[in-house]
Amino acid sequence: MKAYMVEITTYAVVMAEDEGHAERVATDYRHDALGDDWNPRIEVEREVTRLEDLDHGWDGQCIPYGGDGNTRLSALLTPELIRAAKRRRP
Repeated sequence: MKAYMVEITTYAVVMAEDEGHAERVATDYRHDALGDDWNPRIEVEREVTRLEDLDHGWDGQCIPYGGDGNTRLSALLTPELIRAAKRRRP
C-alpha cells in the first residue's frame, strides 16, 4: 500500500458571541462535528513517498490511518520499502 495525504472537510454551525468565540467553540467541538458528518468532503492532496512530503502536523512518528495500526510513517517511508513497492507495481 502507498501513503496519501488527504484533506477531510466538514461544516458546522456553532453558537458564539463573536467570530473569535466561534473559532474557540468550533475547536472545542471539532471531533463531534467530524463524527456527526456522515459525508465530509474528502480530497486526496498527493501521494507521500518521503518524510519531506509530510505536512499539516504529520511527521515520521505518526501512524497512518488504514495501515496495521502500529507502524510509524518513518518505517513505512524508507528508501528500501519505497523501491520494493515500485517493483511490485504492475
